[in-house]
Amino acid sequence: MLSSGGSSFNVNWIIILLAIFLVYGFNNKTGFSISAINWYLLIYAILSVIFVVYGTNAVSSTGNIRGVVFCIGTSLVFLYYGLRWFGTPEEKLKHWPPIINMCPDFLTFVPNIKSGQTTVPGCVDLLGVSVPTNAASGFLKVFPTSISTLDASMTTKVFQYTANDIKATTSADDLQTICDACQRAGLTWEGVWDGDSCVGISKADAQNAAVQQCLISI
Repeated sequence: MLSSGGSSFNVNWIIILLAIFLVYGFNNKTGFSISAINWYLLIYAILSVIFVVYGTNAVSSTGNIRGVVFCIGTSLVFLYYGLRWFGTPEEKLKHWPPIINMCPDFLTFVPNIKSGQTTVPGCVDLLGVSVPTNAASGFLKVFPTSISTLDASMTTKVFQYTANDIKATTSADDLQTICDACQRAGLTWEGVWDGDSCVGISKADAQNAAVQQCLISI
């Protein structure tokens, strides 16, 4: 218990609240699970709390105000670096691209295309924009009146991937598969395939490399 000018102030309550805030900031959104615990983060949090508690007690012996400032300042520093080093990272491809068209460039989205006994979403070319890489590839133009007769198995008329598939990718291989489909169809897709390279993979790798370089420089 610390006292100043006839009033008492328990700095331990500040330490406890800041420690809870520190740990809560890294809470896994999926809930508690032993297998999901980041043990490096746990060790970091424990050492941070120990340092803040003992450091604050030591500094408080020279003055209450100094103790409070030390407690708040060091807690914020530990929180900042904890978020930088241990903040729960989502799969890097989930962040790129943040917003894309539902279909490749200039294609039209069709929410219900027959596929056996059910329907699936897909994209069709009503303008004839495909630029095939060879005579055997390419994507065929579809007339609006024939959309109802299309089947998802008609890969030269129905492009099976949409923005939802991009968002669902969890690896570079998944995204590369979509880029390969764009290449075979002679299509481009802003933020995904530019006609020469898989933009999503290139951007994600570049961003990840920049983050790693930033952390190394700290």
